[in-house]
Amino acid sequence: MSNARTPQHYGKIVAGLFLLLMGLSSLPSQATFGILMLAIGAWLLWRQFNSTNNRNRSGEDSSPDFDYSYEEDPLPRQSGAEKVYAHALRAVEAAGLNPDAAQVLPVDLGVMVFQGDNDPVVYRTQPVPDDADYIQPFVQLRLPTRAVGRVKFEVIDSDGQVIFIHEDVHNLERGRNLVTPSARLPIHDAQAMHGNWRIRVSADGLPLANHSFMWQETNTRAIRRHITEDGELSNELRASLAENRLGKMSLDELLSFQEEDEAPPRQQRRS
Repeated sequence: MSNARTPQHYGKIVAGLFLLLMGLSSLPSQATFGILMLAIGAWLLWRQFNSTNNRNRSGEDSSPDFDYSYEEDPLPRQSGAEKVYAHALRAVEAAGLNPDAAQVLPVDLGVMVFQGDNDPVVYRTQPVPDDADYIQPFVQLRLPTRAVGRVKFEVIDSDGQVIFIHEDVHNLERGRNLVTPSARLPIHDAQAMHGNWRIRVSADGLPLANHSFMWQETNTRAIRRHITEDGELSNELRASLAENRLGKMSLDELLSFQEEDEAPPRQQRRS
């Protein structure tokens, strides 16, 4: 942040020096008036230089080693026009950072879920359906100035294995920046989905966020779980189907299905 003095600041310094000179010149003839002017002038000068020293003694920030370009004034920490997600701040704290002191602040993050030819769907804190084809993490970073740096995404599965790592160089603008890796993670049945997964985001080696999400088992995956490698139904699924479907059928219904199966194809088409 720039510490340049304003014209008002210089004006108060000049006024203080003027009062000091007036007080010194008035001491021989008017001692009381001279002492008063000296006191006022010294107080003005002390106040201005003390405020400058306080501005220079600012605390250290916990920002990554970005190549900042200080051509613009920093952003305010809060603004009524922007939204900061609570789960993003929790992810910042989980990474060991203080959201109030971080210069590079994640204000939103999650995964984009791809299924077939459909448009991707954003999941932040909701369970992600396990029949997804691909997932792609994202983060929205708020910066006080323009910067250039490397942003890395890592995805860790339920067993603690890092199954996705991707890092790219990004030219980031002042304000909000949506950042995603230039790759997606394929999802398949062999992956460990029995617990929460985590997304780690870091910039130039400094952790920025540690976000967790869970999976929701869909009907498609539940059925695939009961199918053996050779395509046969498992004994558990066979028993379930027999109990829920065949067990509730009467003998007449079974015979009617048998008659339909034995009817000639042309007769079936007419019916």
